[in-house]
Amino acid sequence: MDIGVIIPELAKHGGAERLLIECLVRWQRDQTITIYTTQIDRKMLRAYGLGRSVRFKELTPYQEGPHSLVLNCSLLPKIWQREVGKHDVYLNHLWPTHLVDVHPMVWYPHEPLRILHDLRYNASLDDASNRKVHIYPKYFYDSLSNSVHEASLDAIATFDQTGQPDRVVANSLYTAGYLNRVYGWEVKDVVYPGITTEAFLDPSFFKPRPAVTPSEQWGKSANEIDLVPSHGGMPQNDIILSVGQLWPHKQFDRILEAIRLTDDTQLYIVGNGPEKQALQRIAEALGIADRVFFLHGLTDEQVQLLYARCLAVVFMARREPFGIVPMEALAAGKPLIANNEGGFTELVNNECAFLIPPQPSVIAEKINYLKQNPDKAYAMGRAGKAIAAQHTWDRHAQEMLTILEETASEWKKSHRKRRKTRLHRTLFGAQYYCWYGMGAGGSHWNDDLRYGGVTDMPLTGYYSSSQGDVILDHFEQAEYMGMDFLSLNLHVDENGINVYEMSVIENIMSLALQTGTKLKFCVQLCPYGITQKGFRVAMQALQEHFVDHPNYLMIKGKPVVKLFWTGVWDGDRRWLAFLKEEMAGYFLMASSLRLYADRNESKNTEGLFDAWSLFSPLELGRPEEAPKLWSQAYEAADAGTSGLRVFTVSPGYDDRHLRAPEREGNPMRCIERNDGEVFRSMQRSALELEMRPDIVMVSTFNEYHENTHIEASLNHGNQYVEMTRKFVRDVRRTWK
Repeated sequence: MDIGVIIPELAKHGGAERLLIECLVRWQRDQTITIYTTQIDRKMLRAYGLGRSVRFKELTPYQEGPHSLVLNCSLLPKIWQREVGKHDVYLNHLWPTHLVDVHPMVWYPHEPLRILHDLRYNASLDDASNRKVHIYPKYFYDSLSNSVHEASLDAIATFDQTGQPDRVVANSLYTAGYLNRVYGWEVKDVVYPGITTEAFLDPSFFKPRPAVTPSEQWGKSANEIDLVPSHGGMPQNDIILSVGQLWPHKQFDRILEAIRLTDDTQLYIVGNGPEKQALQRIAEALGIADRVFFLHGLTDEQVQLLYARCLAVVFMARREPFGIVPMEALAAGKPLIANNEGGFTELVNNECAFLIPPQPSVIAEKINYLKQNPDKAYAMGRAGKAIAAQHTWDRHAQEMLTILEETASEWKKSHRKRRKTRLHRTLFGAQYYCWYGMGAGGSHWNDDLRYGGVTDMPLTGYYSSSQGDVILDHFEQAEYMGMDFLSLNLHVDENGINVYEMSVIENIMSLALQTGTKLKFCVQLCPYGITQKGFRVAMQALQEHFVDHPNYLMIKGKPVVKLFWTGVWDGDRRWLAFLKEEMAGYFLMASSLRLYADRNESKNTEGLFDAWSLFSPLELGRPEEAPKLWSQAYEAADAGTSGLRVFTVSPGYDDRHLRAPEREGNPMRCIERNDGEVFRSMQRSALELEMRPDIVMVSTFNEYHENTHIEASLNHGNQYVEMTRKFVRDVRRTWK
């Protein structure tokens, strides 16, 4: 299975990051994994055993500056969306990855954005005019002025509700209920995080030693201690450990106040964050600074050593969705003194933990009790270790993988019918151009008389292809004519796709989804001076942005891609092999400037195409030869590997006004429309075919440079729209 993992950052040892890493380590051998993130600590990942088989792709980083908070919570996920490739299933980890609209998506949020909900009115004041707001995974606060604080959070809350994951996994029943209250979703999947009990040192193996202060033990003042040396020692009866990032909702201030109410108890706080200085000031004010030690930057081994030495672990976080620290306390064989709320309370019990209100006097009471009853502390630790042993990372990783597999399978089943197009009737399509800029003199409206000159104009005026109103008007014309699909031209060069045309196609696909049109769309790649790298970039863009869209044209269960075929790669084995590899999994149709060559085609294209069509049949020969050539072309119309037959009709051709040197001397520069007679003759040829065409292509909907357009225009009015509508109706009646 090909899994795309999206996580805002993967550069620290937080519980959420650890959970994901433990899964990836276990999946990497049998799954294809690509991680999308803004920051990554490769050294950390290697230390956990994550191999080179896992691929990484960087996402656009978080914005800084004015209004960055709102931008990061709304715009940034949509930027990420365009940077994420196509995968069988996506694991979107943490908030706000649910706003990255990729499918099938499993979202493991850990928690909703708490600043919008239970922490909204707890934002600290920077000064009289600013509030400090924190959004994970940042290490620091964003500052919002009071004048925009509520409006900003309201805007973020609105975007927050637009996420549409296919499946949501909670880390506890507590979080499942929280998510239900916030989003209205019934969250049925609960997968508790795991813990590695073997990684923690067993205090039973330590020899007794007297309690000493950090300054005696390491020869440093308490304020200078940043790292803990890795050597043993008996668990000390006067050391309390508390672990977590230093944010207000972790309530370390309550723990400090509790320490003041105990005699000679030392508190080790492992973690970092913007509240560190404030907490240090509180310790000073309480007169316990000589008993409180702030540590950070520790290795896993050093943290495990602290767990082994301490008497107990205190955890007072407010409304913790799960809480990996309580589970680490259990795994280390230590009694837990914790706030009586949060997801972890579903796994612990009174045999291993004191679940209490976060009141300093109650915390101090439990610490003193354990100091006076070391046997009870030891028994609670052993009971906790037994509970932790039931929650392994192997179990967690397998449960998550099963959910991903089920989600991918269910998505595939539910979308198979919608994607698959049965050719029980003739499909009608038209070549559609996306390259026009706004107004006379804009791109392709007489801006360049070599290639972009025009002698006619749309009835709606010189439009921009990117305009939504124009696209909707074209939807309406195509539906009125009875079209099934439009073939969207996308030009490609050595650098990849034409960015403007790409954005137009994105608009088209978005509007198709919003309007509910029955029209389908496929992309026709038009390569010019292209390299294999540029072509690969184009295919990647196609895969990432279009082929999974419900309006994308499918034939025989495959997304259709048309390739404008000039013949320049005929017989080029290197290019043909490359194209076969890149187009595997697609239904590839030639849009050719030449006839299919019965005798030499196996050498020319080596079975590359599933179907073969002509781009402009009027250019094959002189008008008097045209009907014979059209018949000849159709005799080989089933030449592609699929056996599908394609017939192309066109209203006329005239490029005499263009000044490109390569067009000079072409005897076929003008095939007059003759008031629709050319179009009618091609339609009669189609209706007289002995075998029903599977596809009829109209070339073109709106190519004005060569005057092949059927769109309602100044010179022709609605004549060709009406002729096409009648033709589609006649074909459907004839081949009913």
